[in-house]
Amino acid sequence: MIRFFAGHDPITASDYYIKMLSREMVPDKYTFPFLLQACGTISDLGSVKQVHCHILKLHFADNLFVENSLLTAYLACNSATDARQVFDEMSDRDVVSWTSLISGLVSQSNYTGAIHVFKKMMADEYDSQVKPNVITIISATSACGSLGSMDPTNCMHAFLEKSGWIELDISITNSLIDAYAKSGDLSHARKLFDDIQYSTNKRDLYSWTSIISAYAMHGQGQEALNMLSQMEQIYKVAPDAVTFVAALSACAHSGLVEEGLSIFESMTKNYGIAPDLRHYGCIVDLLGRAGMVERAYNIVENMPMEPNLAVLGSLLSGCRVHNELDFGECVLRKIEFLNERGGASVLLSNIYANENRWSEVVRIRKEMRGAMKGKPPGRSWIQVKDRIHEFVARNGGSNTQGMELHIVLEGLEKISRL
Repeated sequence: MIRFFAGHDPITASDYYIKMLSREMVPDKYTFPFLLQACGTISDLGSVKQVHCHILKLHFADNLFVENSLLTAYLACNSATDARQVFDEMSDRDVVSWTSLISGLVSQSNYTGAIHVFKKMMADEYDSQVKPNVITIISATSACGSLGSMDPTNCMHAFLEKSGWIELDISITNSLIDAYAKSGDLSHARKLFDDIQYSTNKRDLYSWTSIISAYAMHGQGQEALNMLSQMEQIYKVAPDAVTFVAALSACAHSGLVEEGLSIFESMTKNYGIAPDLRHYGCIVDLLGRAGMVERAYNIVENMPMEPNLAVLGSLLSGCRVHNELDFGECVLRKIEFLNERGGASVLLSNIYANENRWSEVVRIRKEMRGAMKGKPPGRSWIQVKDRIHEFVARNGGSNTQGMELHIVLEGLEKISRL
């Protein structure tokens, strides 16, 4: 019963476990993985910790299947510290253990940590029988690309070429295309895409989606649409929902309004794909950037589902750019009903500032200070001499290097005034 309810009704699965204990029945090694799956599904960290205690008490901590489930559950609850402790204390690790930790760190945007774990896995490969699988490689490649630096992606590519992974699975080449695009090397991403036809693999839908997305993130919307046209008309590959997200994003970043609207309408008409929040977010962003704020607002009003922060944020951004105060206030009222507000208040305060309504700016900024408690700080990265430096937005603190940077910036500011 726990196994049956774990995936779609985790609360009921947990209730059955409690009933099981109340009847003095002892769980075994097959019980805990499904129970942990239930806890992870709803990101209930407290329940995961309680189950962890039961695992230790009943001496199942050395069971690899149970340990891997515990590791995955902690990562599902965004508790990388607990997950890493479980991983470090494991007496034995298999490829699932390593891959779970790497992919979990990537999902939490800890790309440097994920690459470090992958390097350790490869170093330990010579002392054990554990070797990476396709999912491990894809997760590690994603981490390299997400750092936004060329060096990790180049190193990963060289490793994959040397070890023969490129020819093994088309998904690995697709992940490399995405990584190069995110690292800023669009030409290398295109070369990888073109070289697929000379390999033992064949381009699949994800290959086309990867290159369309690459052109989209580099603002080359027309090239992205050309690839979409080739995919459909020459190679007879039908796009899916993710492909349409990439194509609409390309239109939004290149100001291709008519093309974007045509693609959006064709989704349902020609392909039977119902637009979801991602597609509505793209089309609202497209119209907002083009100054068609009223039309974008009407689309949001008539959506078949409730808009999320991404959709409303795109609309509010369009209101700020084109100084549409009335629409901006309406959008903010919608955002106030959501659990998170993101940067919406900043956008609206900027609109008020453009209108010289400074009392409203002060009011919103005061509200923001109270709401900002516990919000994760902003981060940025820069690569200097083959090293990636991370900067974190903090108020106060005793970061010595941060103080040095402020001194340098103040000096540069004085020089610029001379």
